[in-house]
Amino acid sequence: MDSTRDKRALHALRKHIDGLLDAGAVITSRDPLTVLSAGETLKVKHGLLVGYTDILDMIEPVTDHEWPESLRQMAVDLCVKQLDQAIEALNRSSATAKVHLAANDGSITG
Repeated sequence: MDSTRDKRALHALRKHIDGLLDAGAVITSRDPLTVLSAGETLKVKHGLLVGYTDILDMIEPVTDHEWPESLRQMAVDLCVKQLDQAIEALNRSSATAKVHLAANDGSITG
C-alpha cells in the first residue's frame, strides 16, 4: 500500500477553512473541528461548515450532558419563559405597527 497517498477528503472544504485561517480565524477544537472566525463559531458537521452564533454557541454543550431532573426542569422553565417574553415582544411590536398603519390610512375620513 502506498503510504504517500493523500487520504484526506473534502478538499473544497479544507481549502475554504484554510482561507478562513489565512484571514485570521482560529481553530478552537479538533473533534469536531471548530473554528472561530470574525466572532462566529463554525463547526464541521457531516462534511459541512455550520455556523453558530450567540445563544446557539451554548446549546450544544448543554445538550451533551446528563442533567439531574430538577436542573433540567429549571432550564426548561427558563427557556419557556424567555420564549414567552420573545413572543410577547413580537406581538407588541406587531400591534404597534397595525396602529400606525390605521392612523396613516388615507381611506379614513372624518
